[in-house]
Amino acid sequence: MNNKQPFEFTCKICGGHKITVTHVWTVLAGPESESWREWGTLEADHQWRYHFKEKIENDENEDSEVERGDFGEFAEDDSDSEPEDYEMFEPESDPEGDEFYVNCAGCDRELEFGWSRPDRAGRIFPVECSDFIPGEVWPEPRYVESWQKRHWPHSDEVIHEQF
Repeated sequence: MNNKQPFEFTCKICGGHKITVTHVWTVLAGPESESWREWGTLEADHQWRYHFKEKIENDENEDSEVERGDFGEFAEDDSDSEPEDYEMFEPESDPEGDEFYVNCAGCDRELEFGWSRPDRAGRIFPVECSDFIPGEVWPEPRYVESWQKRHWPHSDEVIHEQF
């Protein structure tokens, strides 16, 4: 994987040579959440560079379906209880919930891929690239079963299985 030459990729469908990487994640802030997406091209050194970033807007207008109630049915609270202490929520993200997609930039066909390091770290290696070597790449989690069927374990997994 230390090859300094650019990888070669030719899409089976459109003949394109460029690859797009998309990262989707959700940020939680209490009961509210926001989804974000960033995308860019996969470079010759298998690094991805995001050129665009946007918040994913929910297409459904949830407030438009809210029924207005009759305020007469609600009584004023005249109890002696004190107000509740409300928990403050800090924005947080769950990296395990992040989604990564690798697609042909020409026709948007999804490409199976893996990572140069475990736990979705390092560089991205699409299966259809000329320099893809299964034993040196960790699969994207959603492709693990597919790789196991092809007998593509990472070389570290083969060593552990022998002992």
